[in-house]
Amino acid sequence: MRTAFVSGLTALGLACMPAVAASGVTDQGGQAGETAPAWRLTRVNTLPGDDVLDDVTVLGNGSVWAAGHRAVNGRLRGLVEWFDGTAWKVIPGSPPYELKAVTAGSNRDVWVFGPGKASRWNGRAWATSSLGSGFSTTDADGTGAKDVWAVAESSASARHWNGSSWKSVRLPAHAAAVDAYRAGDVWAAGTKGSRPAIMRWNGKAWALAPTPSITLPAPDAAAVLNDIAVLGPGNVWAVGGVSWEGANDEGDDVTFSRTLVMRWNGRSWSASLGAANAQPYTEVEPDGRGGVWVVQGNWNPTLWRVTGSTWRSTPIPRKAGTDAALFSIARRPGTTTVWGAGFTVPQGDPDDPSANGAFWRTN
Repeated sequence: MRTAFVSGLTALGLACMPAVAASGVTDQGGQAGETAPAWRLTRVNTLPGDDVLDDVTVLGNGSVWAAGHRAVNGRLRGLVEWFDGTAWKVIPGSPPYELKAVTAGSNRDVWVFGPGKASRWNGRAWATSSLGSGFSTTDADGTGAKDVWAVAESSASARHWNGSSWKSVRLPAHAAAVDAYRAGDVWAAGTKGSRPAIMRWNGKAWALAPTPSITLPAPDAAAVLNDIAVLGPGNVWAVGGVSWEGANDEGDDVTFSRTLVMRWNGRSWSASLGAANAQPYTEVEPDGRGGVWVVQGNWNPTLWRVTGSTWRSTPIPRKAGTDAALFSIARRPGTTTVWGAGFTVPQGDPDDPSANGAFWRTN
């Protein structure tokens, strides 16, 4: 799913944000204080230098693929890791640039995406294709070897792999995230101007979904959807936030934010803004039980398990003396197992993060 990568640390290309306590979303059905099923920190990398995992995807056979970047002696290059169900492996010869997205149809059909490029792993070697200058993929998904989509939140176009080449396809808005539910039925979410936007592909063209308008809290406020999850034809979730500039009680200029959820029930869309001063939602993923997992914030985030109208929260687990960033979650199809990927750092000097890629899991 889509990674909502936030600004902050600049050293070695890493990124995170100051810790801010996540607010409960009781106005969206949240039950502050109730506990969701636990997550586990399952792996912390011990690679030389610093490394970050930006995206993760899981196959039906239990294989886990993650993509990001690593920096050794000031040199940045891509990082691709694979869990085959038994052991973790770093895939050799990863593309020499930061990787932001990954999607896989099988262990011999894996795509990773960086600035203007897509690279495919066939089980033995990498092959790279151009997506066009300025197209920086933020999310990718596919339904098969001849149907893969990539989107970039800065672009009003998508890229579609048809089995032989990548084609540019016009979008009616900018898309930050994409969910390929099935061939000929693909959804994307992002923004159009300062308003949230949801789009749907019918096999021939993309069209905007007729979502309800929302009242923005300030004239300069902007709303964006960071991720989208299609549970079925009558059950679609899109999550994000609204942000605007203002002054706090002390008169300091600050950025305010509220959470945003949009849902499709097969007949109509609903929209809900959360409490003020709450970090935006960054990820949404089916939980395998008819509900969803929602991630709030990237840095030491809160995970929400949503069942019906009930929201239950749990913090991201991390080792004592460390902070954690969670950038992506993905479910193993047909199960309740969900994986997360990001990184951990020692608490302390943010200019020397010593980041280690990390994986989490719940089921």
